[in-house]
Amino acid sequence: MPTLRAFHGIRYADATALKDLTCPPYDVISPARQDELYARDDHNAVRLELPRGGDDRYAVAGETFTEWRRDDILVRDERASLYVYRQDFVDDTGARRRVTGVIGALELEEFGTSSGVLPHEKTMPGPKKDRLALMTALPVNVSPIFAIYRGKGALTSFFEALEDRDPDARFADDSGILHRLWVVSAPAEVELLSGAVTPGPLVIADGHHRYETALEFARQDERPGTRSIMCFCVDADPEELVVLPYNRAVRGDAVDVGSTLVERFGGAEVPDPVAAAQKLPTGGTHPFVAVLPDRSLRAEIDDVRVVARTGPRHEAWLALDVVALHEGVLPELFPAGIEDVRFSKEPDEIVRLVRDEGFTA
Repeated sequence: MPTLRAFHGIRYADATALKDLTCPPYDVISPARQDELYARDDHNAVRLELPRGGDDRYAVAGETFTEWRRDDILVRDERASLYVYRQDFVDDTGARRRVTGVIGALELEEFGTSSGVLPHEKTMPGPKKDRLALMTALPVNVSPIFAIYRGKGALTSFFEALEDRDPDARFADDSGILHRLWVVSAPAEVELLSGAVTPGPLVIADGHHRYETALEFARQDERPGTRSIMCFCVDADPEELVVLPYNRAVRGDAVDVGSTLVERFGGAEVPDPVAAAQKLPTGGTHPFVAVLPDRSLRAEIDDVRVVARTGPRHEAWLALDVVALHEGVLPELFPAGIEDVRFSKEPDEIVRLVRDEGFTA
């Protein structure tokens, strides 16, 4: 069963400047966005999350972290705590949304039938190698993984009561998302928050590469503290949970991708991949748009073909488009495995990566 523990968080001392100091996870930061974040502030977290410096970039990140701790740019909380994190935002339809959960130190478990932590997508060696190098250089997790569980709304009233407390951190980012964080260190409240997660299981919604990297790191380094990873845990029961889709650009030794998409997945050429992606229906089969160096194709795969590769699984798992992509499509396009993957919310960025940066599809 999953175990979520309080820990001594390390946070920016200046909570009023967080808009200029924070950054997204490494795998959704484009080169242009990286340039922007580097220029925004000398202490932006991108210098730890996605460092520069060639082959020495991980050592540079370690030195940067040490310097920021020495200069009290980053300070360690005196008491072991859990952290309630809330996002308020407006989705693409104009509806107001809210996501609230608990950040804590999640004890690592090997995946398996008895594990309290479950994956839903396969990982690639390139990103894991990169994150392992960073994890070796830094004594902290820079960003949490994201996991969901079925908790029947047990923490809803506690979260609502937090609105009467001033948050310990508050800012709105460039997209208009309001971020708030409450530090919870009272023993009874810590027990309440961690206990809600314990029945599990936790399903990793984002952070598969970081979780598997943390497992590998723990196997190599048996020091105290290496058997956990920072995790944002969200109860999917009390609210309509929104996990926005991300496009992927992949690189690796592939079969003839265009012919395979046409022959095995009913691929049909589309003149504008961005427009085609915006018109994809939801439900039923799993449609997708593949951008290739010389053309773009709309294709699809149904659950029958996914089950043929995975065996019978829970309906909710099979309904995920990301499962269909990673279990049913990519293994046929890249039978030798994928070397690298980039994520972006912007279809235009995927087109650029394939057409200008040499990604396969």
